[in-house]
Formats: sequence, structure tokens, C-alpha cells
Amino acid sequence: MEAREALAAALKSELTTTELSRITVARLAARAGVTRQAFYYHFDDVYDAAAWLFQEEVARHILAHARYDAWAAGFEQLMTYMFTHRDQVQAILKSLTMPKTEVFFFKALREMMSAIVTELADGHCLQPVDRDFIIDHYTLAVVGHLMHWIATGMREDPAQLAHRVEYVMRGHVAESIERYSSDS
Repeated sequence: MEAREALAAALKSELTTTELSRITVARLAARAGVTRQAFYYHFDDVYDAAAWLFQEEVARHILAHARYDAWAAGFEQLMTYMFTHRDQVQAILKSLTMPKTEVFFFKALREMMSAIVTELADGHCLQPVDRDFIIDHYTLAVVGHLMHWIATGMREDPAQLAHRVEYVMRGHVAESIERYSSDS
């Protein structure tokens, strides 16, 4: 296991019992079996490591489902993961600013939405500006629901929220592509 991954595993383990602000570089390095120097080669501090870990875990969940027929299941799995690991996620989110969190989710979910629009737009003539607008619009809708869910303490059941978002959006991405391609 590479040092970065060993440090990430050590951090995940520490977060199950220890508040992020109380985790030390020395303890993480020892638990991962690496030197402090190795830690600082990969991360600036514990908060930087936590942000990296969070981004890796979330991006993996999102991109594994970057298809029209799978995105809602992926969105539900992402929220379920966050809900299940709520203490870890909340500790990490507290170390990040809300704008950084929103930008991260937008970037990761935009990559997923871009794959979906590319899949659905096959055979349609879309202007790049229109394609980007469609991607951004639906990404913002999903990010908005996710950020609100996080801000309200992740209280709503992830399966119900994912279903509601998917239900409202069902068919609308394809309709938007069709409308924009017929206007071109």
C-alpha cells in the first residue's frame, strides 16, 4: 500500500473514534507505518489529508455511476455513504469552507452530468455553449439538493431524496437536449 493510501486508511480509522481537530500527524504517521516526513510529502496538515480523503471517496462514488441509467443509484449511494459515515464526513466538512465544498461537489457532479449529456446527445447537434449550459443546469440542481441536505444535518433519508430528485429530473435532460438541438 502506498504511503498516501496508508495515511488515508489511518485517518479513516482515527475519525471513527477521534474528532478531526484532535488527530495528530505523529499518530497518523505511526498508525500508517510511515514517517512524519512521508506525511508532509503528501499533505500539508491533517485537514489537508481529510479533505483529500473525502474528495477521493466521494469522487469514486460519483464517477462509478456516470451513466443515465445509473446516476440516481450512484447519487443515493453517495448520500448513503455520507450518512453512514456522518461523523467522519461532518468532521471533514467542518474543516472545509462551504464554498470549497460546493465547488468540489459541482466539479465532481459536473463530470458525471457531462458523461450523461454526452450519452444522451448522441446523434443530436448541440452547440458547445448549449451543451455546457445543460450540463451546468442539471449539475446545479443536484448540487443544490445535496448541499441543502448536508446543511440541514443529513436528516432526510438518502433513498427518498435521491428518488425525488431523479423523479423530478426524469426525461428532462433528454428534453433539453432535444429542444436545444432543434433550435440550432
